[in-house]
This record gives sequence, structure tokens and C-alpha cells, in this order.
Amino acid sequence: MMMKFVILSAVTLALISVVFASDSENNVFRPTSIAGSKDVLSKVEMIPLKLDAFGAESIAFDPNGEGPYTGVADGCILKWMQHDQTWVDFAVTSSQR
Repeated sequence: MMMKFVILSAVTLALISVVFASDSENNVFRPTSIAGSKDVLSKVEMIPLKLDAFGAESIAFDPNGEGPYTGVADGCILKWMQHDQTWVDFAVTSSQR
């Protein structure tokens, strides 16, 4: 008898959670909108790395707005050249610093 009560309680709680989560005003599956923000994530483009590179491990821009620069698994730091639409070797890290 107690087991049936526990199962019935769990199912009831699960159904109430689903109804609450699907409520359009309080939808927990949708991020909260922030006033003044712009949804630009749908406009991103993939920039393929060089054929032998694995990464990107990080990404950064310099103060002049150039880049992006990215570190890849083999220790190279690559810089994106917008006009040429390609990556160039910018620096190489060394274990002997």
C-alpha cells in the first residue's frame, strides 16, 4: 500500500513539473530574455582550421580588433587573416620557457 502511494506521488509530481515547465510564461527550457540584448548566435559561421590542427583551445582578439587568434593542440597560435580568408602561424609555444 505504501509503495503505491510513493509511486502515485512521484508520477503526480512529475506531471505537475511537466505542466509548469511547458507554461509559455514560465518556460524553464527557454533562456530568460535580457532587455537590450540581441540574439546573434544564429548568425555565427564556422571558420575551418588548417588541415593538421586540432582545437580551437581558446580564442582572443587584440586591442586593434584584429584576429581572432586561437591556440591549437600542437602548441601553435594561429591568426585569422580576414582579407585572405585563411589562418597563418602567429606564434609557437615552447615547453622550454
